[in-house]
Amino acid sequence: MAHGTTPDGILGKVIGLVSLFAVLPVFSLSMPLAFMFGSPSCWGFGEKYRPSFSYVWSKFMTETVMGCRLKLVGTRALYKDGPCVYLSNHRAWADFFIDMYLTEGRAFILSRFAVAYVFPAFMLPAMWVGAVFAFKRGKAGAHDELNNALDAHFKTFTDFTGFVVYPEGTRNVRPKSLPLKRGLIKYSHSRGMDVQIIIGGHKEHVLSEQRGSASWGVEIPVGYSDVISSKAFVGDFEGFYAEVKRAWELEWDRVYGEKDRPTRPYHPKVQLVEYTNGMSVLLVASSALCSVAGIFAVLWCVTLAAAAAPLGVALGAARGA
Repeated sequence: MAHGTTPDGILGKVIGLVSLFAVLPVFSLSMPLAFMFGSPSCWGFGEKYRPSFSYVWSKFMTETVMGCRLKLVGTRALYKDGPCVYLSNHRAWADFFIDMYLTEGRAFILSRFAVAYVFPAFMLPAMWVGAVFAFKRGKAGAHDELNNALDAHFKTFTDFTGFVVYPEGTRNVRPKSLPLKRGLIKYSHSRGMDVQIIIGGHKEHVLSEQRGSASWGVEIPVGYSDVISSKAFVGDFEGFYAEVKRAWELEWDRVYGEKDRPTRPYHPKVQLVEYTNGMSVLLVASSALCSVAGIFAVLWCVTLAAAAAPLGVALGAARGA
């Protein structure tokens, strides 16, 4: 079955691959592009509170660039009454902006540091404002070091009240979930944080390096679970883990299992934050650099076209002869 605007078959694979190469430059510059063209605007310098960078960026990528149509399954909504760890299913690159949008930009994303080498124009600003927590895969058992770094991240970037975790531990595009890793679920329990499961379907059809394709206009069914309070399981991690696992499986089945499930269009609400001087400097500087890069890109294309014109004339003459 096709999703979005990419058809099935060989033609769909070709269109998906071409679309992927077309989208990747935009994705790599998506943070400054969102500053410049995203809605709502970040540029209200006279206002005390403005839309968070993470919200503007994630909405820009999800709705403006990729045209995703979010459909809420059921009536439960995002929990935002306290510190929370959001457990989401990891399908593809698209997860990063879709899942951040589904948390209204209130949660930062965990990402391997290697991504910063591939997409520096996106990752470095995102890391600067705390929207991405970049980590390196360390030696086995280095959980305390990661946990302490997460604690420090929360203290430094107080606009974020939670983070998104992919508890399956790897990308999974199968119809069934993989077993849940315990590490960051145990962190949630040890810090007394609430947990909510957020499952989004068909995200791998939006932008996927694994499938080698991208598609515009994909419908994303979204389900939010009931909130699981770690305070109800003090001293009982196994009971807490079992409840998380049960809620995960229920939400997965609700989103993926019900063919005739009732849904309604869904647009996450904007999160407003107080901008620091550093955020304003980043906003101006990254937008300026993106503008300069755009001008050079246009000039480069014009130069290539001008250089290719004589060759085209020569080939045309040769064919005429």
